[in-house]
Amino acid sequence: MSQHLYYNALNRFYQANYGKTESAWNKHHDWHAAWRAVAPETSIDPQEEWERLLKHGVRLFLPTDADFPPLLTEIARAPFGLYIVGAYDHTHPTVALVGTRRATSEGLRIAKQFACNLATQGIVVASGLALGIDGAAHAGALTSGACCATVAVLPCGLDDVYPKSHANLANEIVRTGGALISEYPFGTQSFPLNFLERNRIVSGISSGTVVIEAPVGSGALVTAKLALDQNREVFAVPGPISHPNYIGPHRLIKEGACLVTCAEDVCDALGLLYQKSSPISDEMAVRLSPHEQLVLAAIKGAGKPLTVDAIATLTAQNIQTVNRAVAMLIINGTLKEQNGAYSL
Repeated sequence: MSQHLYYNALNRFYQANYGKTESAWNKHHDWHAAWRAVAPETSIDPQEEWERLLKHGVRLFLPTDADFPPLLTEIARAPFGLYIVGAYDHTHPTVALVGTRRATSEGLRIAKQFACNLATQGIVVASGLALGIDGAAHAGALTSGACCATVAVLPCGLDDVYPKSHANLANEIVRTGGALISEYPFGTQSFPLNFLERNRIVSGISSGTVVIEAPVGSGALVTAKLALDQNREVFAVPGPISHPNYIGPHRLIKEGACLVTCAEDVCDALGLLYQKSSPISDEMAVRLSPHEQLVLAAIKGAGKPLTVDAIATLTAQNIQTVNRAVAMLIINGTLKEQNGAYSL
């Protein structure tokens, strides 16, 4: 455990600077020794920092630990440590779903359906918790009802969630048996470079990466390139030839990416058995929880937009439950918000 404790302290000291951490490891090959070399320069208390992790339910895995994803050890610039909240079972195959933040309604629907169908097959859906396709992928996986359905890789420390608007989604991922993952220690903000670094982990824990709507310059295309560099499969979902969101996927297909139109295509390409006996319909892909059904019924019955407080009163649910249900319904595209009230 001392290696974990001192790695965390050193990671805090270097502010997650990969190059400095790598140099320290190459020089000492022991995190305790590396820490002793810098300890006189800082007031960081390794034990206090470790207790902060424990207080927030964060576990730290090093590459020598059995729970460290083995696929991640194979990539360039493999992380020296991985912080996890929740549960990530890397013995199940993982597939990444990525795409633009400015997704169309059709792109969001496709992402949710792909993710739901993959999760129903026992595949973990990985993404970056960003707005747009990422959020839709996580939400779609959650509708499958499968345990450990999705894992989100964050560009910041796990004492924070980025973006803030997906805090409820992040809580739901953990609550339903999934996980939040980061290589960054507590206190690390979501700097621009962190998003690019985060992408190598999204693709690195995955056997394949599916790109859904990615215009020129999209971070999803960076993830696809990283996946190729990591010798992983890359899949692209085609769309209208005149829509800018499909320039990236069409270019990937020209360059040799596998064209896919459903989760079964992904499974076939990865050599994974797809259970056709229980097909997933669009209706099932957006299945609602009992709490979400109560929220919708209240808004429909009122015939006008309702605040969270009004919904809680009408449905006899507590505010936290209503907030969670409303968040999922917004992510699913079922509800919209205006001036603090929610409508269909």
